[in-house]
Amino acid sequence: MIVEGSNVQIAYGENIVVDGIDIEVRKGEITTIIGPNGSGKSTVLKALTRLLDYKVGSICVDDTEIRKIDSKELAKKMGVLPQRHQAPPDFKVKDLVSFGRMPYQKWFKGSSDEDKEIVQWAMEQAGVLDLQNKSIQTCSGGQAQRVWIATVLAQKPEIMFLDEPTTYLDVAYQLETMRLVKRLNRESGIGIVMVLHDLSHALEVSDRIVILKDGVKYDEGAPKDVVTPTMMQDVYGVSCNIVFLEGRENPIIVYDEI
Repeated sequence: MIVEGSNVQIAYGENIVVDGIDIEVRKGEITTIIGPNGSGKSTVLKALTRLLDYKVGSICVDDTEIRKIDSKELAKKMGVLPQRHQAPPDFKVKDLVSFGRMPYQKWFKGSSDEDKEIVQWAMEQAGVLDLQNKSIQTCSGGQAQRVWIATVLAQKPEIMFLDEPTTYLDVAYQLETMRLVKRLNRESGIGIVMVLHDLSHALEVSDRIVILKDGVKYDEGAPKDVVTPTMMQDVYGVSCNIVFLEGRENPIIVYDEI
């Protein structure tokens, strides 16, 4: 599965936020979109998942224009976890994850045995099976994020889109979330498209990085090729060194002294 945007322009009213971007994301890869605040990262992700319409250009899913795809069929192809999400009060974890099966269900039928098996699988994959009877409201931040990821997994999408999945999490839960994302990609072949602020995470888990600046694409490619001192100065206005360590495929960022 390929989602391809060509010459995409996105505007809020008369204010153009993203102008003329070309972007392609694929099943089986981890693609991370980075850039400063206000560069259009979340806007691009929303457009790629039809949460936001675009003004000019085209976005296609396997050569079919995304506007022409039935909503349920689209939900079987792509799952989306936005920055902010909220469950009804006192919802149990397993009930929330079960919502991921809605694209496959008819309104007059309940969950099938297959639905129940997939919900079980999704909770196992996300490491929340032991929480299934717990209220989502009593889960910690890291637990809740894994539950929401399980809910998206229950859709059995080919590509999962995550908008800043580590926001509001402490370091341990951030790392746990990144490990989960990487494992899901490597073991299940699901494509991952993320918006991230943490460049260290982007370097560590991504197959490809797309860099935005002021609503246009600055660069894209393998992490070690596009995250450079020049890019960091041009895009973020910071000075740093990019250091390669023995035994690590991708480098780390060492910022100048504060």
